[in-house]
Amino acid sequence: MKPIFFFKPLIKNNTQSCFLLLFLTLFVNCNNTHASFIEEKHLVTTKKYKEIKDIDPNLLSLDIYYSSLTKQKKPVVVYVHGGGWVIGDKANRLKNKIKLFKSLDYVFVSINYRLSPFTYDIKNLKRVMYPTHNKDIADAIKWVFDNISQYGGDQNKIALLGHSAGAHLVALTGTNSAFLNEVGLSLEDIKGIAVIDTVGYDVKAKVKEGNPLYINAFGVDGDLNIQASPIYNIIKGVTYPKFFIAKRGSAKRIRMTDRFINALKENSVFVSQVDGSIYNHKEINQVIGQPNDELITNKLILFLKECFQ
Repeated sequence: MKPIFFFKPLIKNNTQSCFLLLFLTLFVNCNNTHASFIEEKHLVTTKKYKEIKDIDPNLLSLDIYYSSLTKQKKPVVVYVHGGGWVIGDKANRLKNKIKLFKSLDYVFVSINYRLSPFTYDIKNLKRVMYPTHNKDIADAIKWVFDNISQYGGDQNKIALLGHSAGAHLVALTGTNSAFLNEVGLSLEDIKGIAVIDTVGYDVKAKVKEGNPLYINAFGVDGDLNIQASPIYNIIKGVTYPKFFIAKRGSAKRIRMTDRFINALKENSVFVSQVDGSIYNHKEINQVIGQPNDELITNKLILFLKECFQ
């Protein structure tokens, strides 16, 4: 008895079999290629690095920009925003930086910290002021050090980047070891410090001038002002991280920066510097990562590669 077919066989001969096999092979290969393409996802997540009662959690949080591919641990750049220690947020003006560090295959972290009052509240001795900002920065770095491996980061390759007030904060973190020591870390745990346009190297001098921005953020205690000044924390014989310094502005502003650079060099610290006076204070930060910027971005990239080698 002959078998009964309710449909016609699809393959009638060897030629059709070959065509079908070729089609399936191409289909599978295309799908595999597509799978490889979508396998890597660029993600962002927000984490709280500590909790304090009655404090806005956003001020004690950080954003991590990372890749879903973590076959090899990647260098980590931690960014600290500016804003005169009174305003600003970890999400501000990051578009170009995110693209840049993605292209370098780095993990990028942007952190928040508690802010001093705006408008200024100098008479309030309980206001947020030094050393609160730097204690928050140290706690955030400690969180990154302990947890960044979950996001593909290498805890042994961490560099700091800051602009304006944030530049002061990273410069102080990289010179006054007390903050990192307090959270169980050391200056050796930071491979590089990138300082983008600040004059906060000598807080004592700015407070003495009567600058209300500095008085608001640091108070008028002379000893504390010295502690808060990166230039007074460079001690002979101490090993410091490598420094990248972008300077600009008036002759007085550049002289202050050069004082800090010279103090580092006198202590045999590696310093890469660039004069970005073609930019204003806002632009020198915004151009980092822009394709048409060859002045700041390229030198910063070379510096980071030097730190992470």
